[in-house]
Amino acid sequence: MLRSRPLIFLATVAIALGACQSATPSGAPAATGAGPEASAPAATAAGPEVKEGGTLIAGLPGDMVLADPTLDSDSNSGYIIQNVVEGLVSLAPGTTSEVVPQLADGMPTISADGLTYTFKLRSGVKFHDGTDLTAEVVKYNYDRQLNAPAALRDSYNYYFGAVFGGWAADANLKSVATPDASTVVFTLGHPQSNFLLATTLPQFGIQSESALKAGDADNEDPSKSPYAQGQGGTGKSMVGTGPFMYKEWVVGDHVTLIKNPNYYDAAHAAHLDSIVYKPYADQTAELSALQAGDIDFAQTIFPRDVAAVKGDSSLQAIDRGASCNEGLLQLNQSDVQSASAKAAKPAIPIVDAPAHKLNQNLMIRQAIMYALNRQSYVDAFYADLAKPADNWMPPSTSFYKALNLPTYDVQKAKDLIAASGVAPADLHTTLYYPSDVARPYMPDPKGLAQAIATDLEAVGFKVDFGTAGWHAGYLTDEAVGSYPMWLLGWTCDWAGPDNFLDTAFFRFSAGKPNDEFAYGPPELLTAFQTAESATDDTTAGTAWGQAQDILARDLPTIPLVNSQPPAAAKAYVKGFVGAGNLTEFFNSVWLDK
Repeated sequence: MLRSRPLIFLATVAIALGACQSATPSGAPAATGAGPEASAPAATAAGPEVKEGGTLIAGLPGDMVLADPTLDSDSNSGYIIQNVVEGLVSLAPGTTSEVVPQLADGMPTISADGLTYTFKLRSGVKFHDGTDLTAEVVKYNYDRQLNAPAALRDSYNYYFGAVFGGWAADANLKSVATPDASTVVFTLGHPQSNFLLATTLPQFGIQSESALKAGDADNEDPSKSPYAQGQGGTGKSMVGTGPFMYKEWVVGDHVTLIKNPNYYDAAHAAHLDSIVYKPYADQTAELSALQAGDIDFAQTIFPRDVAAVKGDSSLQAIDRGASCNEGLLQLNQSDVQSASAKAAKPAIPIVDAPAHKLNQNLMIRQAIMYALNRQSYVDAFYADLAKPADNWMPPSTSFYKALNLPTYDVQKAKDLIAASGVAPADLHTTLYYPSDVARPYMPDPKGLAQAIATDLEAVGFKVDFGTAGWHAGYLTDEAVGSYPMWLLGWTCDWAGPDNFLDTAFFRFSAGKPNDEFAYGPPELLTAFQTAESATDDTTAGTAWGQAQDILARDLPTIPLVNSQPPAAAKAYVKGFVGAGNLTEFFNSVWLDK
């Protein structure tokens, strides 16, 4: 799951983006090359001359899911798509919150009440199928998501609902107007501090209206949509405006992108002729493929392998900077199975309600956190490229505060259990972990689960294990409350507290807590609403501080680590700019061989 936003937006763009990093100030001249391509590094006079052409083979920790970004919520799909489909705005390369114009010809004009955003579009932009970018096409893309069929909403069109609070009449996006062919006006129901940063996500990329319609992209069953399934090749699926174009997807084997020869920003066109993305569920296999020369770039490697990479002159280790992720031991507090959990027919048996009910006891949750030697997990699995987490979001997030959460103390854990009123025989739970995937916040899910279980058993718990494939039941089952205890985390979409605290974890639906955690006191909802509709830093910061204090008080889940996700590449791969949220553009990459 891959899903943080600046929090200010009065009349000027600088205020609108002030809570994270500054963007182009209001009144600055619009630049046709102001998108992420413009920010990519170029060779200096003293550096090597950029070489054009060649194919980069990149390893990813899993396959793409669908070739339509609006229907994807996984990081592998987004990683590929962000190089093909562009939005009105984007993140500058190497940043997690610096918004720059992309298909827009500058940053938007924002009304004083924060309710309308007016964008002017770049001129002369064409989609990969040769059709023109117009305001009507932008409107079509947003209206398509706003009015998505019910069957596509939570399961596929997740991000739109998460960002705008629902769909159709429930959405905070009230209208998209097109006064002329190059102007788009968005009207919100109430101020929404995530709007600009949220629209940098691949899920809000603008695609060809003609291609979407021709490929039956709105079929209520994406498996029957040629567009979503990537059938037909270039101009038929994933039809954007970016420096690369989609060519083919052989499920389980590779996705191929090719250079867009007609990219509208010639100064920042791709250097590579093509990119081939290959899936590797096993990071050991991914590194082995890199060492053997089967791939040129490994998007994810085990932290423990960084030393070996640095010791090999044919390779380079890639530093993505400050952590923008969070790994957690998740807990569900329901005492009855949710209707959605029952309907989900999980891939593995649901643990009975008492295992969930155990988590309702605050002293038990506190005991769990005291029982976990999180520094030992950092030492064993992260090669010092992580730190024990002291919040539900990383320190790089705006409005972050140190919470002084419980740290490792076996005796305190035992004392809390003794005072909890829970009989020793009832200290029985099941810990779930994914069987076929690694993530930056959990590079070895099975090993981490075993280490956690060992610590819990040392203070009196009995721990069983459950596992399922990432896309074969794990994500769907945990999301509807099927598991009492499981490993999961979040890599930021943008570095704001709402992306972690609300979107990723404790989001509310119609004022009620989500089934995933079955936790959400009314005062937490109030804090979220106040912060997300704030029009000044002081109000937003106070409300986000209150939300963090509530979570520290209740300890609904157990923060584990904030990690720095390492990558590696052949030494001849040049021009790559890493980012902690994995928003990484390949148009600047070239091969020095």
